[in-house]
Amino acid sequence: MNATTTIQVKTNTRNTLRKIGHMGDDYNAVIERLIVEHNRNSLVEHGKQIVEERKNDFVNIDDL
Repeated sequence: MNATTTIQVKTNTRNTLRKIGHMGDDYNAVIERLIVEHNRNSLVEHGKQIVEERKNDFVNIDDL
């Protein structure tokens, strides 16, 4: 089992984490979900950047 740590957060941050969490979640579960969501958003943004950078390499399907 992984060791646990204590992190300091402001009261408003703690209250927001409580609102994000589901019944039975601990703060670790909420933070892990936020990390997954952040990684997903980063992947989407990276994909958009690639499409924008390479938009001239794409062919319109009607032109095929």
